[in-house]
Amino acid sequence: MSSRKRVPPQADFGRALRQLRAARGLVQEDMLLATSRRHISRIEQGHQVPSVRTIEVLAEQMQIHPLTLVAVAYCAELDAASVSELLKTLKSDFKGLVAD
Repeated sequence: MSSRKRVPPQADFGRALRQLRAARGLVQEDMLLATSRRHISRIEQGHQVPSVRTIEVLAEQMQIHPLTLVAVAYCAELDAASVSELLKTLKSDFKGLVAD
């Protein structure tokens, strides 16, 4: 069975944002340069999906790369096993796209 089948079909940006924000010791109010508190709350509750620009600004506020936020959104849990599995999938995808 390929690792592709174990990747969740939809990103959970709300969970990812909450986890990464908490890991950085930030509260929603600390993210107000990125967007409004209401927008952050709606993303975290799963009512809205952030735009690419919003992901970039949120990531900047947390001092992480935007792809980190996106990657965590596709991890079932923020743990070594989930991250490792996702990295294997990404490596396989890139290997198929990029010629050596």
